[in-house]
Amino acid sequence: MVDLTNIHHNGIAVADVDKAVADFGRDLGLKFAPVRDFDPLPFWTPEAGAHTLRVRATYSVGQAPHLELVQGQGPFYDPANATHARHVGVWTQDLKGDADWLVEAGWSVKAANAAPDQGYGVIAYLLSPDGALLIELVSTDLKPVIDHWLSGA
Repeated sequence: MVDLTNIHHNGIAVADVDKAVADFGRDLGLKFAPVRDFDPLPFWTPEAGAHTLRVRATYSVGQAPHLELVQGQGPFYDPANATHARHVGVWTQDLKGDADWLVEAGWSVKAANAAPDQGYGVIAYLLSPDGALLIELVSTDLKPVIDHWLSGA
């Protein structure tokens, strides 16, 4: 079962991550980790299957939950896409188990790092049956990498 006490971030898709860092930094008094490029990023969606895309992302630094800003290619990361542009990121020690549990409860997989039949990879986005909540399950396998990133290294 997904444990919402493990919320790591609130993520939003943006058209220009550098501009968003400047704007949110100024307007909300936030500081951000360095923007990172993930190119190619292995990605899977029901519509396109397995493919790669380019993503540029950063997190606000300080105490969680962090604000994640993501600029990516394709319809999934389109800021105008109300279904996919906002999400809550939650750490999980059992991504496959938690994703499968949500699917059995009626949630739909919208994207992942790998196909569901390959265990989803290290991230998976699932949409609630009513379309009101998009959760990104983030494997705790990524925690050391993300903690290092947030340290400003």
